[in-house]
Amino acid sequence: MMPRKGYSSMNRGQRIIKLPDEVVSKIAAGEVVVNPASVVKELVENSIDADANSIEVQIKDGGKSYIKVSDNGFGMSKEDLLLAVQRYTTSKIASIEDIYNITSYGFRGEALASIGEVSRLVITTSNGNESNKLEMVGGKVIKVSETYRERGTTVEVFDLFFNIPARRKFLSSEKIERRMVTEVIERFLLTKPEIKFLFKIDEEVVYNAPSSNLSERFKLVFPEVKSFEEIDSCTDGIIKISGIISSPQFFRKNRSGQLFFVNGRFVLDNLLHLALERGYGEALTDGTHPYAVIFIEVPPREVDVNIHPQKLQVKFSEPRMIYDAIARCVRDTLRKFEGFQMFVEKIESHVAKQIASTSANHDESKTLHINGNETVFRDVERAVEQTDTPKLREPSYSFEGVTVYDRNYRNAQNYQKPFDFTTSKQPSALFPHVVSPTNLEKVGEFTIIKNRYILFEDTDGIIIVDFHAAHERVIYEQLKERQFQVVNLLIPVEFSIGKSLAGVLESLENELKELGFSLETEKSENSVKVVLKSIPSLLKITQAQETLIEMLEEYRIPFNKPKSILHVLASKACKTAVKTGDKLSVDEAKMLLDEIKRRNLLTCPHGRPIMLKITFDQLDSYFERR
Repeated sequence: MMPRKGYSSMNRGQRIIKLPDEVVSKIAAGEVVVNPASVVKELVENSIDADANSIEVQIKDGGKSYIKVSDNGFGMSKEDLLLAVQRYTTSKIASIEDIYNITSYGFRGEALASIGEVSRLVITTSNGNESNKLEMVGGKVIKVSETYRERGTTVEVFDLFFNIPARRKFLSSEKIERRMVTEVIERFLLTKPEIKFLFKIDEEVVYNAPSSNLSERFKLVFPEVKSFEEIDSCTDGIIKISGIISSPQFFRKNRSGQLFFVNGRFVLDNLLHLALERGYGEALTDGTHPYAVIFIEVPPREVDVNIHPQKLQVKFSEPRMIYDAIARCVRDTLRKFEGFQMFVEKIESHVAKQIASTSANHDESKTLHINGNETVFRDVERAVEQTDTPKLREPSYSFEGVTVYDRNYRNAQNYQKPFDFTTSKQPSALFPHVVSPTNLEKVGEFTIIKNRYILFEDTDGIIIVDFHAAHERVIYEQLKERQFQVVNLLIPVEFSIGKSLAGVLESLENELKELGFSLETEKSENSVKVVLKSIPSLLKITQAQETLIEMLEEYRIPFNKPKSILHVLASKACKTAVKTGDKLSVDEAKMLLDEIKRRNLLTCPHGRPIMLKITFDQLDSYFERR
């Protein structure tokens, strides 16, 4: 019998052995230290537990070559310093009972030891009476010496995973790693507004946030949210809910703008997101997810924080009570909003004329772009209707923060897989039949059903075309073949984004330029302003900002990385493609069918079918005519 794949015959008959301490320590370190972001998280938590009110974080090369976390906490003596880098040494707990009454971030006593196992570690600390410096390489203490620094601790981590090349190889790119570190810092900014944070990437200041309050920190991390309310201290028995929620009109297309903290600790729990949105009820439209920062406080004995190596998940003793409390508190807070608000910006007469001119050149009305030709549907929308009319500015959206429990991400997995448009298998249907677009021969007139489907007779059957899906695919093909013009905007589109999303923008700058996006960024101390100067002609000016941000968001999550930016823009092409329910004309239907035949298209960019054929033989069989 052949051995199973991946199972060596050498394993048979071998005795069970106890792993060497060196191997055990490396395995244990891998559970805590996953990437530079996890190192920063552990070190900042140590600083908070040390009662620091000022914390400085600096990384280089995305944190792969250098991480520094410095604080003004109570520091350590030489004796404590030597103990701190050993496994399972801690000042937070002393007995098994203490595990169920945890009020600090750390308690396992393995963070510094784990970091030291996989890096070159230098710790400089002072408790006010003595100052010492410890140097550690690959888990071994090399040197301990006296030094001087003010009260507090500085931890420097050099060359992460230098002694485990396989782990280092699987780290993400510098830009992705530094973005993930930025997101960790943003969570601490929100959960500890009373602490001053200084965060640097290389020598550039990303955040310089003085001691503040939750409202100011929320505006710092989510500058695009213009309307939000704080949840007043909302209690339900032993449960206390607080935080901030946005107006329903400010949302993202995923739940990355929703952060939850249990007793100050950031956690991931899909049911918390569902409870939040249940509180919004019918105030939300399908596919929209509001911003929220929710703090849940429960007695330590009512929550188990020891179920995940990185403490990112918790287990509640009474989860139903927690979820119901969140929904009720959110529902009560929603009553503070005065309804949907429109943010109006008065523009001058000459500016309005420029916008009107740009709109005319760029076809701001509903336009179908096919093969370089354009058919105007109807003047459904215009950027400017009259001179001196206030311009209604659409809300801007940004996407920083990471939430992995999102049904949109799970659904997106099918889209992310490489898709072959020419060999795609047709889905099963009542009358399954593979359609060859090049063989279509229209007989008779088009019939448009529900402004959604085009129905017509072929030589041997009936064809049904999904207009929207087909149009979206045509746009995808035009993008792929670069069949578009670059439209220079007379009035650039300006909007602000958070620092973590700005990192995505920087990494995609060249790809965006190839697709017709020309932009500049202006960095301030705590935010980034984007000035969009040109866009591809397949996009509308009014949708450029939202489409660009949604494209960046697709790249925001490393483990859900799209196949290419072209696929991302294709998925956003529905912003320009005719929406389901828009009024269609026979001429537009004919143009679209001609393009489908010419290109031999079978599916939309997402892989959904664009047409279905029912042959006359199938109809006769169904109605038992033979």
